[in-house]
Amino acid sequence: MSLLRIWAIAKKEFIHIYRDSRSLALVILMPAILMLLFGYAVTLDVKKVPMAVLDQDGTQESLLFVHRFSGSPYFHLQIFVRNEKEMKQLIDEGKVKM
Repeated sequence: MSLLRIWAIAKKEFIHIYRDSRSLALVILMPAILMLLFGYAVTLDVKKVPMAVLDQDGTQESLLFVHRFSGSPYFHLQIFVRNEKEMKQLIDEGKVKM
């Protein structure tokens, strides 16, 4: 396909869109609506993820580390577990995600 042929097809499509007011409105309004929708309404932030903690260290530093996670709006501390089996069971049941 030559560039002249592609240009002719593109020109024909632009003329068609310009003559049809509904198509022109669709070409102009749809990107604007999508920009507003994705800019303000749609968010991909994951917040309040249920979390269980297995703290094998038990020191003040590890507890402070866990509380920094729980202080974040992205994580929600559900429970402290005693062993890995209990952790796996909570994840398998869907009670916690991490």
